[in-house]
Amino acid sequence: MRIFIIKANEAHTDYDFSLKDLPGTSGRIDVICRALNSAFHLSHSFRRNVRVYVTLLGPPNPPKTIRFEGAKLKPKIINPDELSIAKVIIKALKAGRELKGTTKELEVLPGVYVSNMTFEDVIRRNARMNLYILEEGGKDISKVNFPKNNVAFVLGDHIGLTKEDLAFLEGIGERISIGPKAYLTSHVISYVNIHLDRVGVP
Repeated sequence: MRIFIIKANEAHTDYDFSLKDLPGTSGRIDVICRALNSAFHLSHSFRRNVRVYVTLLGPPNPPKTIRFEGAKLKPKIINPDELSIAKVIIKALKAGRELKGTTKELEVLPGVYVSNMTFEDVIRRNARMNLYILEEGGKDISKVNFPKNNVAFVLGDHIGLTKEDLAFLEGIGERISIGPKAYLTSHVISYVNIHLDRVGVP
């Protein structure tokens, strides 16, 4: 199992944005759509061994966490285009409006769940995994000896992880990097998936 935990710092937590202008009105939910595409889609197939948590922290009602479970997802739900994926996120946000409590999840579509979990809640839920924080200056991914299962990767959106996030993650996971520069979230996920394919991590 491969897990990606994405912190979306400004992504809106209700459907108060325009599908015609995702970058300008949604707190960059378009970044999350591309990340999900990279996490699950191959050229002619779909990754079943991937789970993605996206914690949205923008207005009006943060936090909201959406979990995507590859083993249960139907590929037609997560089509490889931003608009289709954005519509799934909207459906999850609408369903999550009346949620009470923090950690209870509501299944919106097969393999798509919404909750009020915080970023820290998601990390704690995955604390038993082999956790890696994708961050500039981390250990080069080519030098990491990954276990053969249960790996989880934490990364930010276009804003990245804050100093407070990194302080919270200190001692929980290992900082790693795919290269010497800052890369797009979707590109980082693609690179990690390709590297794990190459080294034989399921």
